[in-house]
Amino acid sequence: MSDTEKARIACEALIHNFCRYADNGEAGELAELFTADGVFNRLGQTFSGREVIRDLIANRPRDVSQTHEVSNFVFELAADGCSAKGQSDLLLRRSHSGDPTNQEIVRARYQDEFVLSDDSWRIATREVVLLP
Repeated sequence: MSDTEKARIACEALIHNFCRYADNGEAGELAELFTADGVFNRLGQTFSGREVIRDLIANRPRDVSQTHEVSNFVFELAADGCSAKGQSDLLLRRSHSGDPTNQEIVRARYQDEFVLSDDSWRIATREVVLLP
């Protein structure tokens, strides 16, 4: 397997783990997917650093249930082999107060920058862009 293929698999796993941890409210695990100074830009708000990102997820209202579904992953490894860019499409289903009939659906795109840090890939920057 080539270095590009290994990096792609590792970065795609970051995307899926982010979704799983976000859906399950696993704030600490989600924050560890980012570099120590990682940045999460979501709908005009910027959250910088693992602790801030962890708090964002930990303080999500408990009556919110959500499912992230990602697809169409595009990946480009930089020439240095230690950084990469990725893009994936998101369909987010969210319900409030445990009522699955009151469901909000959001379409967005993740635009990610990844870095190889201490022999493992991490998210350096994640931006959420809403799609029409």
